[in-house]
Amino acid sequence: MIRQLDPEHDYLKSFRQEIARLTKQHFSLPNINEKTRKFAREVERLAGDAPGDTRRILRRFAEGDLGRLQTPALEALGGRVSRNLERLTGAIAAAALVVGGAMLVLTPPGGWNHALGETMVVTGITGIVMIWIGALRRDRGRR
Repeated sequence: MIRQLDPEHDYLKSFRQEIARLTKQHFSLPNINEKTRKFAREVERLAGDAPGDTRRILRRFAEGDLGRLQTPALEALGGRVSRNLERLTGAIAAAALVVGGAMLVLTPPGGWNHALGETMVVTGITGIVMIWIGALRRDRGRR
């Protein structure tokens, strides 16, 4: 917007004092001392705890005991994904019945192909409707 109002505007000149203040604050001696102390404490903790943590992890790997992930939100997401995949699989199978049946319906009427095609179309549409109703019921049940 500033460029539209004044194409000749010098941004650095406008913000020079604020940039200098922030740079001075960021690279101040107390700030650098605090960050250095914090880093040193973290390195000290890592040096002390890392070998034991590594041994425990390797022991669990060797025993085949990797533990169980205890995150309810992630488990709930996995359940929803699994249910949605089941719905998708059923919907694809029902759609395949509809498409295959529609192709068989194009055969001359009166033959077994035509009757089978009609049955497949009706079965596929019924399956799609049942999956849709099941999805609605499950979604309402969660609310």
